[in-house]
Amino acid sequence: MAFLLRLIFSIFILTSFSVVSIAQETTRVQKGYVVVDNDTIPLYILGDFDYKDPDFEKEWNRTVYYTTRMYTYAKIIDSIVDSHEANLEKAKNANKKAKKLARKANKALKKNLWDKYSYEIKNLTDVRGDYLTRLVHRETGVTTFDLIKKYKNPQTAFFWNSVLWSFNSTNLKNEFDPKRDWMLKLVVEEIEAGKIKPVSRARQLKELKAREAYEKAKKKKK
Repeated sequence: MAFLLRLIFSIFILTSFSVVSIAQETTRVQKGYVVVDNDTIPLYILGDFDYKDPDFEKEWNRTVYYTTRMYTYAKIIDSIVDSHEANLEKAKNANKKAKKLARKANKALKKNLWDKYSYEIKNLTDVRGDYLTRLVHRETGVTTFDLIKKYKNPQTAFFWNSVLWSFNSTNLKNEFDPKRDWMLKLVVEEIEAGKIKPVSRARQLKELKAREAYEKAKKKKK
């Protein structure tokens, strides 16, 4: 499983886009918070909603938790897409020498992306990936599957989508549907209006390292 996980995440660097892990989601509720996979989601009282339904509050908190984190990475991917598209446009009319230099630069970019984001990519969970793929579609207008298909090849996209499906994991063809994903849409609108702050990449790195240290400490106690 760990080997397959690394293979799946390597696609992010090979295509300049991210895919998600194959970890199966597990959820448990404890006093004051809910735990999904290894993510501890606090249960906050809603100030802007007059709802007394505890299930709604849990779902809202869950959506806020994951959206504020994956929104950050969806924006990063959107920026990469814009940059890559601009380079492709320039390369259309470039001479052979310029195209060769562009290919070298692209290769270096992929390595730099891997060096920069590999730790986070390896720690993405299935539930985070589900949010990420929908947010990527919302930001770019293209599914993660189609991004891989465009910048890699159709066979690669089909293969990774099939692998993820076979492990009951995230579908790379996930799309953002404003009606179905109304709560996700609402959270994003709150983020873009400045009412909810997205979680910075720096903070997420800190959370990941803290979680990793906690898991290691737990294993030592056993």
